[in-house]
Amino acid sequence: MKHMLAVAACAALLSACSVTKPPTEVAVDLASTWYAPPLAHQGNTQELTRWWERFDDPVLTDWIARAQAKSPTIATARAQVFAARAARFGVEAQNGPQVNAVANATRGITDPAVPLGTTLSAGLQASWAIGLWGESEARLGSARAQQDAAGAGWHEARVLVASELAQLYFSQRLCREQLAVALRDRDSRAVTAQNNTTSERAGLTAPAVAALARASGAESVARYRQQDEICERQVKSLTALTGVPEPEVRQRLASAPALLSSDRLASMLSVSAVPAEVIRQRPDVYRAQRELVAASEDVGVAKAALLPGLSLSGSWLRNRFSSGGTEGTFNTWAVGPLSLSLPLLGRDSLRASTDSAQARYEAAAVAYASTLRQAVAEVEQALVTLSSLRERDASTLTAVAGYEQSLKGTEARYRVGLANLNELEEARRLKLNADSSAVNLQQERINAWIQLYVALGGGFDPVNNSNALKDPA
Repeated sequence: MKHMLAVAACAALLSACSVTKPPTEVAVDLASTWYAPPLAHQGNTQELTRWWERFDDPVLTDWIARAQAKSPTIATARAQVFAARAARFGVEAQNGPQVNAVANATRGITDPAVPLGTTLSAGLQASWAIGLWGESEARLGSARAQQDAAGAGWHEARVLVASELAQLYFSQRLCREQLAVALRDRDSRAVTAQNNTTSERAGLTAPAVAALARASGAESVARYRQQDEICERQVKSLTALTGVPEPEVRQRLASAPALLSSDRLASMLSVSAVPAEVIRQRPDVYRAQRELVAASEDVGVAKAALLPGLSLSGSWLRNRFSSGGTEGTFNTWAVGPLSLSLPLLGRDSLRASTDSAQARYEAAAVAYASTLRQAVAEVEQALVTLSSLRERDASTLTAVAGYEQSLKGTEARYRVGLANLNELEEARRLKLNADSSAVNLQQERINAWIQLYVALGGGFDPVNNSNALKDPA
């Protein structure tokens, strides 16, 4: 018995050894500064998970929550978190000793000197696959990394659904502004067409001029209908995404607060940190790194399968024997056998599994490096877009004011006969384009901020972010 315990102790010491695994981090050259125009207001990248509340729009935050609750993508990602957690628990259970309750009943003659009898036994049986080369820790490390990766994927899905809902919501709000521009243009052209029709009947306007006015009015009606169709389609999309009944969607849109100004938007989210710090905000970067860790651990498990394996078993039973009117109760126990095994046949298959695990690790390393570079590129692209929009903002406002003044002057000259209809329509067309451009610029600005929010990972911080890695239950 003492010899058996000594062997088991030696096995436990050997289990401290481990196979060589590839590194769980790879070097990626990243710029130390952003190669993009800086933002006007420098801020920070923390607490981005609360970013949507900064719009001071309860409709937006409520619909984001509803969309996330009804998103099949988030539900699938959440299920993957639970599956990864179950797999980790399974690995933890397999790594330790296995203990089972057993009960046996036997009737017969097992010894010629003993008459027919019945044997009943109940007790415990234990077994333990001792990892000599660190394969148990490698399996557990891989399972934990995969659970972390699944959690990051779940957070990424929430970020993307929130950004999708927000983009659709703001598109609908600005679509209504575009519709108001089209409505003003339609009504103005309708008045011009009616005046020219009346003047034509009195013989004061040429038929061609009146026809031009009617054609212009018809064109404005078609443009209005087209814009109205776009807005209506967006309402249907919001209904489908949030699960809110359409009448309630329309009611809440009508009572929504005003959109934020460009200055307020600029103060909400800024990037002043260097790329290596900012990319930690991204769940896809964290997921790629954890997948690299899991792949490294899998290489260790595959290598350990080529080396000797050690297992230990034991049992304790309470037995009752009855035969020929005699009965007896006694205990039996055993420690062992302690088995050492080395695979001899099928080693080519094990080597192939090791090569496959190594190839998956190399692929994970390449994917991790690519994800890092793409993360930096997406943030810089969002910064470039925002810089361009800032420069366009002043020019657009100047254009709107100038074309509005020109239209008013042309209308005044047209009423007293100093300008013809062609000049009026040209001034009106330029004013319409300027108004539409102003609304489109606001839409682009909001979309750019949402893209920056997504590029920063929605506030994800794998080191210190309880919201990002919280239990999905």
